Amino acid sequence: MTLSDFAILSQIAGTVIVAITLIVLTLEVRQGAEQLRSGSRQTQLENDQTGVYKFVEFPQLGQLFAQKEKPTFEEKTRLLFWIIGQMRAREYEWIQHRNGAMTRESFEAYRGVIFFILGTVRGRELWGLCRGYFHPGFVAEVDEMTTKAPPMDLWARLQEVK
Repeated sequence: MTLSDFAILSQIAGTVIVAITLIVLTLEVRQGAEQLRSGSRQTQLENDQTGVYKFVEFPQLGQLFAQKEKPTFEEKTRLLFWIIGQMRAREYEWIQHRNGAMTRESFEAYRGVIFFILGTVRGRELWGLCRGYFHPGFVAEVDEMTTKAPPMDLWARLQEVK
């Protein structure tokens, strides 16, 4: 074997090693991206469960959204901060989607909760008070979603269930 043959074999071996390294790195990047998405989904689930459990703990929240009587200042404060907490969770999901950590389908499934949060006239009025605390792009998307959507009657229907 000549020195020239040895050089050619070394180049081939180097190319194979580089190719294997690139394949391994590609697999690791994919695995890291999936772990990021999984963590994002876990956070979404925890955020949603927290919001649901608040209604279990304080069922009067739903009633406050729909009742005809004007809530007290304390009740409106409770509603306002519940909305801020829930909309912050939706904003987090919006950011995760924009950063590629969440698929469009997952984001759209979770953003449907916004109609629940801002489904009443009172909910939308309270959103008007706190929307300035959120990312302008998120606010624009929420406004686009809710401007044409009629208020929902979930709370009235819930009271009618036997």
